[in-house]
Amino acid sequence: MKKDFDLKDQDIIRLGSHLENKKIALLITGSIAAYKTPSLVRHFRQYGAEVQVYLTEEAERYVAEDALEWTSTNPVIKNLTAKAEHLYEHDAYVVAPATLNTIGQIADGKATNAVTTTLASALGRLQKKNTSILVAPAMHGTMEDNPAYQRNLERLKSFGVEIIKPEIRYGKANLSSPHNIVIETIRKLSKSPLKEKQFLITAGPTPGKIDNIRVLTNRFRGTLGIMIADEAYMRGANVTLILGSTGIQAPKYLNTILIKDFHDYHSKVQDVLEHETVDVGIFSAAVADYVPSVVFDGKIPSRGDMKSIPLKHTTKIIEEVRKQFPKLLMVTFKYEEKVSWDELKAIAQKRARQGYQLVVANRGEDLTPEGSYRGIIMSKDGEAAESHSKEECAVLLLNLLET
Repeated sequence: MKKDFDLKDQDIIRLGSHLENKKIALLITGSIAAYKTPSLVRHFRQYGAEVQVYLTEEAERYVAEDALEWTSTNPVIKNLTAKAEHLYEHDAYVVAPATLNTIGQIADGKATNAVTTTLASALGRLQKKNTSILVAPAMHGTMEDNPAYQRNLERLKSFGVEIIKPEIRYGKANLSSPHNIVIETIRKLSKSPLKEKQFLITAGPTPGKIDNIRVLTNRFRGTLGIMIADEAYMRGANVTLILGSTGIQAPKYLNTILIKDFHDYHSKVQDVLEHETVDVGIFSAAVADYVPSVVFDGKIPSRGDMKSIPLKHTTKIIEEVRKQFPKLLMVTFKYEEKVSWDELKAIAQKRARQGYQLVVANRGEDLTPEGSYRGIIMSKDGEAAESHSKEECAVLLLNLLET
């Protein structure tokens, strides 16, 4: 019987619509990491999912049924009845946390409780490509090294099950974070045309070295580029992110290459494009237009003779890339100040006509310390889309790339 909870208290702040109209079965087993699962339930709902929780008797030692029912807004399934709860259809079955014992039972085809019986049915659907199964293990590190456990993981993979790797810390295989589990589920369920496409995305500044300590740089940090990389990853793209070091960390699931300066950036871009088959290049990095003519070897004394810094123009990397890789789909960025909105659109369209499929342009006047943002995405044929936040810009840009 469903308990009478206050629906207003059960409201969540939406973070996206990636799981809109998706039904997620969350299957919780007897690991102490089960205490984290109410947060996981709510995080799934923040992306639009409806969540049905299945709970083993052992898991009840670590998480309360009421907490899971409250966060999911659905009754928790602990025992199977004549309603045949194990036959309910879900878009994805997520086992989190998954113990060594449960993983062994799934791999052996055993059905001993509500969780393993439901998964036995789900594995049948998986073979017909009617659903997805993701398993997020959690256990002590010595158990994670167990060869029988590793064999069972490989067996699950051969069935088509996705394994969400645990986070290894202090000798333990800790449950992956709720955010990571949700993102991997979104990625698995993606039907985007961008799925399996190879993306190169650049973000952040590319400083010019003055000496071994000081650099000439700008105030851009790479936030928008990271958001674009995150959105591409959720849609199933294989992303390589080249990021200037500013202290902002990209999500761990993104393949991130950190760069120190302009020359490092130039080298890494060339290396990725020459050694990987890249389908889409999104160049949002704030690339230096000038760097010091001479780099001092060591540290210039604090009260030394440096009274000026001679500068030289840098290579225009996007032009170099366009020439060397003419078939690459390219998105470039243009920042201006003290121009009208119509002038900005004209500047962006002119850039697009130079051989770039899309150009994202914005003005300093539309940026505030509080995070306000207004941008325009232009094609060579005219205005494509206008965004009023960085999050919206990332979504609109990926939408346009899907068409």
